[in-house]
Order: sequence, then structure tokens, then C-alpha cells
Amino acid sequence: MSEQHTDRPSSPAADSAPWWAGTGPVGGIVLILLGVGVAAVLFRTGHAAPDAYLNLYGAAKVVAVGLVVAGTGLLAERRRRRETCDAARPDEKQ
Repeated sequence: MSEQHTDRPSSPAADSAPWWAGTGPVGGIVLILLGVGVAAVLFRTGHAAPDAYLNLYGAAKVVAVGLVVAGTGLLAERRRRRETCDAARPDEKQ
């Protein structure tokens, strides 16, 4: 068998990260507000639709993802600041 060589670059691999992974703390807060807003609209209009509870469940999932994204982003920022402060401070012998 012969090997086939092409001049075309290989296509990049698909990104395995979720869609919300790069949003950061601001994106997390936006997701929280969006989920709370949808839940408020569902409560305001009542549960007349047969799938209203499923929509409310979806809004709760959006809020949960927002909380995780915002919390993770804030913790990462805090860790980054602490490492920067520790690197700038001279070593102290105790």
C-alpha cells in the first residue's frame, strides 16, 4: 500500500470544553440573572402550560451552571492574586 500525502492542513480537533467554560465570572453572573429572570417569568405567568415545570427545571439548571462558573472564576482570580503577591514578597525566615 502506498501512503497518501495531501497539501491541505489537517482539520483542527473539535473543542471538548463545554460552551460556558470560557465565560468567566461575568458570564456566570449573566447566566444566574438569565435563569432567575426566566424563573420569575414562569412564576408570574403561572403554570398553565403542561411543560412549565420542565421549563422551570431548565431555568434552575442555568442558574446552577452560572453559580459554578462564577464561583470557579472568582476562586481562580483569588488564587492568581495570591500567587502574584507571594511571588512579589521576599522570602521570610521564621
